[in-house]
Parts: sequence; structure tokens; C-alpha cells
Amino acid sequence: MKRNILAMAGVLFLTCSYAYAEDNCSSAQTDTEINSCWAKEKSSAENELNAEYASAKQRIAKAYTTHKELLTQYNAILLDSQRGWLKYRDNQCRLEAFMADEKSAVYASLIDQCISRIDRERVTQLKSIPYE
Repeated sequence: MKRNILAMAGVLFLTCSYAYAEDNCSSAQTDTEINSCWAKEKSSAENELNAEYASAKQRIAKAYTTHKELLTQYNAILLDSQRGWLKYRDNQCRLEAFMADEKSAVYASLIDQCISRIDRERVTQLKSIPYE
């Protein structure tokens, strides 16, 4: 019960933080402000993702302290999953920004916005690892 409440609070926080990012960046008025805002949001989302991935690994290690072989297997699967997810994220964001010129600031901003959104979705997923 307590874990479910914490998970729900986490989801609400992430939803609010992404909504805040959208509100924050939508109030930017110049191209430079918009691009800068989304670059900051991407950086923030990447930091959250890396921190939560490390936390998930710590939770896995704690859950499997007496089962070293299972720990090794779980970590290998997590690493493979994360690598696949990163490939998905990068390709999805390239797809979403496809209509913009790759050398333009608009393309970079669309990529940053997409990465921010998808990274925060992955953070929510990582919070539930290890699965019970």
C-alpha cells in the first residue's frame, strides 16, 4: 500500500514537472529563449534518468543480495533493456523532428523537447524496478 502511494506520488510529480517544463518553455518568446529552455529541460531530464537508473540498480542489488547469479542476470537484462530503450528514444525523436532541417535550431529544439518527454516517461518506468 505504502509503495503504491509513493509510486502514485512519483507519477504525479513527473507529470507536474513535465507540465511545468511545457508551461515554462511556452512562455519563452524568442527562438533563442525557446531553444535554451528546451536544452535545459533535456539536461534536467537526462540527469533525472541517470539518477533513477542508478537507483534502480541499487534497489536490484539490495533485493538480490543473497542471489548473486540472479543479480547478474537481472543487471544484464536491465542493461540490454536500457540500451534498446535509448535506441528507441533517439529514433523516435528523430522521427518527431523529421520535417525540420537537421542543421536548424528548430530541429535541435524538437529533439530536446522529445528527449525530455521520453526520458521522464522512462524515469517513471525505472521507479518500479525491481518488479515484484
